[in-house]
Amino acid sequence: MAPIASSMIRCSFHLLNVCLAAVLVTVAVYHTTDNRSSTFRSVTKIRIESVIERRVDDSVNDVSVNGGRVNSVVSSCDLFSGKWVYDNKSYPLYKDRECGFMFDDLACEKYGRKDLEYQRWRWQPHGCDLPRLDAKSFLERLRGKRLVFVGDSVNRNQWVSMVCLVESSIPKALKYMRLKGSLYTFKATEYNASIDFYWAPMLVESNNDNSSHHASSNRIVKIGAIQKHATQWGDADVLVFNSYLWWIIPKLKVL
Repeated sequence: MAPIASSMIRCSFHLLNVCLAAVLVTVAVYHTTDNRSSTFRSVTKIRIESVIERRVDDSVNDVSVNGGRVNSVVSSCDLFSGKWVYDNKSYPLYKDRECGFMFDDLACEKYGRKDLEYQRWRWQPHGCDLPRLDAKSFLERLRGKRLVFVGDSVNRNQWVSMVCLVESSIPKALKYMRLKGSLYTFKATEYNASIDFYWAPMLVESNNDNSSHHASSNRIVKIGAIQKHATQWGDADVLVFNSYLWWIIPKLKVL
């Protein structure tokens, strides 16, 4: 496959994943507002398998969006059971050219991609309807909280897109991004809210933990060592994990 075609397919795949992640993170933030005391507090003992497949069974009723009330996300709705539907009225939610925090390697439109129809697909659960994301409502729900994406480049893409979904509603003087080691932090100071990304492709400790130099063909993981990474996200209110692709290799040394 030609490099350009491969890049276009990869970009489309990433954006579709981003759309679904944004929907699920939005619901998670709404949910944690009413259940703060019980949300992701014992993070140093997380079982990875419980994070991979999660069903949202609680109601997220009475969420304020665009000045109205949303009552369509009902109890026992399986957000992971649904389909992609084409929506040329309310999507895309942002344009990468207009996002000041977009990374160049993800900026398809900026570098000349003409076919942008893939941006108009959204996730539609079978059993309920989801509200269109409203940035200010989302940030209000995230006020005083910390949302952290942990994992590899797929989660980095989702994190960047989440930042782009909300940053246009924040005045320039009231937002910033910084990088410290493997931790990216986007801060909305007016809301005292942060949307972060932490590079940990295996989730546990490995020889690929350097965010800049990690192309290792001989991967080594310490399967029971998560405490070092957990110090970077142990105080998070909402966590989004991704690690799947990094485990699909012919040889993996487990310590």
